[in-house]
Amino acid sequence: GTKLIDEIFTTQEEKLQGKMELFKMAVADRSSAREMYQKDSWLQKAFAIFFLLAWCALTFVMLNYFIFDTIQLDDWQIAFVSSINGGISTKLSTIIDFLFGGAISGVNDVKLKNRRKK
Repeated sequence: GTKLIDEIFTTQEEKLQGKMELFKMAVADRSSAREMYQKDSWLQKAFAIFFLLAWCALTFVMLNYFIFDTIQLDDWQIAFVSSINGGISTKLSTIIDFLFGGAISGVNDVKLKNRRKK
């Protein structure tokens, strides 16, 4: 956004005004997103619990096959369980990042705080 502003506007005052408006829009967007996700719905909780339980069950199956050797699976069953476990692991990671915050937001906050101190 800021590169486009630099290309469109010619004077420093216009560029600064455009960047300020862009910043205001970004703050307003974040504010509305916070309000939207202020309360968790039952569906969000159900999905989180479902993916957690599915991941635990598939991990249990994989541990019993690979480590404890208590169950026997065909090659296609191993591939099937492994691929589903990989997909569920990815989805569970996304849910955890959403609920507890991702690492990227922490990095951005640090950069913003450093710029404000100068």
